Amino acid sequence: MDQQVDQVVRAILIASDPTQGTLHQQALEYLSNIQKNSGETWGLALNLFVDATPTGERKHPIEVRFFALRVLDDFLETR
Repeated sequence: MDQQVDQVVRAILIASDPTQGTLHQQALEYLSNIQKNSGETWGLALNLFVDATPTGERKHPIEVRFFALRVLDDFLETR
């Protein structure tokens, strides 16, 4: 799952930067697919939101955690 987490984090950071050109659009589509399939991806989103460093600091940037919350919100609304 670590590889998938890294892939999603990279996609979120690319999607946050419109200067990335075609990668920006691909990242948006990839993230949209994750959000649409929240019934299957909620576990990944939960990991993104709660991941912490050994010292207890949040591991992922705020953009990543916000996206994770959106996926979790979609999952809980459709459940």
